[in-house]
Amino acid sequence: MSKTSQLDGQMTELDLGAAGEGHPVDDQQELQGTSQGASIDAAPRVLLACEWFVKYTAGLARGLIDVGCDVTLLTRDHDIEFGGEPGAMRAFVSRTLDGAGRHLELAGRVRDPEALPEMVRLRRRLDAWRPDFVHIQDSLTHDMRLAVAAGFPRRHYAVTVHDPAPHPGDPQPPWRIRTVRRELRRHADLVFVHSEGMVEELRASDHARRAVEVVPHGFGAADIAPFPAQPTLLFFGRISHYKGVDTLLDAMPIVWESQPAVTLTIAGSGQMPSSPALADPRVTVRQEHVREEELPGLFAASTAVVLPYRQASQSGVGSEAKQYGRPVIATDVGGLPELVGSDAGRIVPAENPQALAAAIIEVVGTPGLAADLGRHGAESGAEAGWDVVGARTLAAYRRYLA
Repeated sequence: MSKTSQLDGQMTELDLGAAGEGHPVDDQQELQGTSQGASIDAAPRVLLACEWFVKYTAGLARGLIDVGCDVTLLTRDHDIEFGGEPGAMRAFVSRTLDGAGRHLELAGRVRDPEALPEMVRLRRRLDAWRPDFVHIQDSLTHDMRLAVAAGFPRRHYAVTVHDPAPHPGDPQPPWRIRTVRRELRRHADLVFVHSEGMVEELRASDHARRAVEVVPHGFGAADIAPFPAQPTLLFFGRISHYKGVDTLLDAMPIVWESQPAVTLTIAGSGQMPSSPALADPRVTVRQEHVREEELPGLFAASTAVVLPYRQASQSGVGSEAKQYGRPVIATDVGGLPELVGSDAGRIVPAENPQALAAAIIEVVGTPGLAADLGRHGAESGAEAGWDVVGARTLAAYRRYLA
């Protein structure tokens, strides 16, 4: 089935009489109810667009739906963020939205002229839908067809900035992408970030000239499994220099002097640093993409999640650890201290194996401490659940975009 026919199956033709002038009607969900700032007979219509950060944006879509919004999520059609597994991205979005909202996909390669007609068709449909609020992720700059389909250039929009600057050791994006990203940030009426530290970084770089709102990275409902009998540490996510895996490996011999039963699992794709600790049988390396269905088991098999980062703006992995009721041992960089707080884990200096080892020994070696910290982290969902994130995001839309 072509992407165009999929789109036709998700969104009916315009029905001006049913939904108000120019608003398309979903064939399974009529707009109904009232909400402040929108027309009296319709929920606020929110268009979310992204290329990367699909997991985050789908969660945000779910949160906005939960607080009464009518949401359309626009993405590319590739599965790169999901390890290249065919259909994995679409399946994840479908599970997250759970029958609500719409998911539209833009097919084709960025420079493929044959993909332009579909971009134009999407633009016309979304223009006819007339979203009340448009919110993009700044990864959109990798494929500006998404921006055009979303209605750009447009006068008012919001953007979420996940990383104000490239991470140390990661390749610099091309000049064109850096320039477009800077201008999208500067001209946004509203910029969302996940920590106070990111606000300062954006202001210092002159990348945010209007309103900046701090809204935490959301996470799902708590799903806490029993802790494993053997203490196990988990490093999960893309393996890159800025993530500090080498610092964690340097800390392990110190940990083993006090807690010889502790094991370490490193799970994620990327380039592993060299370390003598990798030869120890207590270290397991899964140098691969971990499928979404495996995540509950991966976290359930851990006692604590370690984020030994050299630099960070925020961490989706840290939010997932809290969802699964696991304490987070992280470094004092970027937004990680705000994520962990005072009672969901421990914060240590970056690039300090001795301090990291001491925190690990305390958390796994003190009876009941890991469970207490994990429980507190899961309970923080009252402040960072997707419904709360959706409510705070919608309130910011109404303040700055209405």
